[in-house]
Amino acid sequence: MKRAEHQPEQVEVSIYAGIFAKLWSVADAGTLLPQHAHQFPHLTIIMRGAVRVWRGDDMLGDFRAPAVVKIPADTLHNFLTLTNDVCIACLHNADHIDGDEPTVSQEAHLELEN
Repeated sequence: MKRAEHQPEQVEVSIYAGIFAKLWSVADAGTLLPQHAHQFPHLTIIMRGAVRVWRGDDMLGDFRAPAVVKIPADTLHNFLTLTNDVCIACLHNADHIDGDEPTVSQEAHLELEN
């Protein structure tokens, strides 16, 4: 797999009222955000555009904004953008952050071509 020309961009991180929110902007369709798992459950909000979502090896389906995806604790998940100009927000309980980020319990890396 080739590295996407325009990498996903973290556009905002905020903690308010016990909620940790991280917003991502993804310029191009066909961009894969690699699998990872968090120690606690969270929500991913598709705010703009459309994505295909997997939890582990199971494809959950295609989600078009506005949409909410529930991610259970310790569950690998990834997203493939289906449209240009996608914006997603990950919402976590702020009590479950480790330093500046929600605790990641497992991470998978992509094998990319040079």
